[in-house]
Formats: sequence, structure tokens, C-alpha cells
Amino acid sequence: MIRDRGNIKWTAMMLPEHVKLLQEWKAQDENVEKPELDEWGLQDLSEQLQIAYANNLEVELSIWEEKRIFKVIGIITKLDTKSASLYLEDGKNFPFPAIFGVSLTV
Repeated sequence: MIRDRGNIKWTAMMLPEHVKLLQEWKAQDENVEKPELDEWGLQDLSEQLQIAYANNLEVELSIWEEKRIFKVIGIITKLDTKSASLYLEDGKNFPFPAIFGVSLTV
């Protein structure tokens, strides 16, 4: 049975510049474009945030930041419309444009 070592067999022949470029290329593949919400999506997002804030419910937020998507779970302590930010009880805050998904956890 032939055991192929993949790219490992070629690394000895690669220049450090090539390795760096390949790593940058791989990092760019992991980048995600910012999801855009239409009017209905924004309205639904706004309603769910207001319900969670009014009833002190735990939410799971989908956040887009620095070309990455991650999820945050917490209870909303403040919805600041002047600075367009949402504050969680653990001290984290996120701008409204970075939030593209919310689900209530019961």
C-alpha cells in the first residue's frame, strides 16, 4: 500500500517566501463577506432584540467582525440607539451593523 505524505514531501523544497504566501492565501480563503440583511430581516432582528431586552432573555448573537463570523451568548443589558451599540451583561458590546442574526435561548 502506497502511503502519500501530501504536501509534507514538498516542504523541504519550498522557500520561506512561498510558505508565507501559501499561509496568507489559506487565511484569505477563510474570510467571509459581510452578510447583508433586507428590510424584513432587519425588522425581524430588531423585534427579537427588543423582546429579549424587555424580557431579560438570553440570546445567541451572530456577529461579523474582521472578516470572520462568530457567535456570542449572553443577556442584553442595554440597547443604545445613540451610539448604535448593544451591550451584554459580561461587558462586551457590539455595534448594530455587525449583528446579522439573533436567536432566543430558553
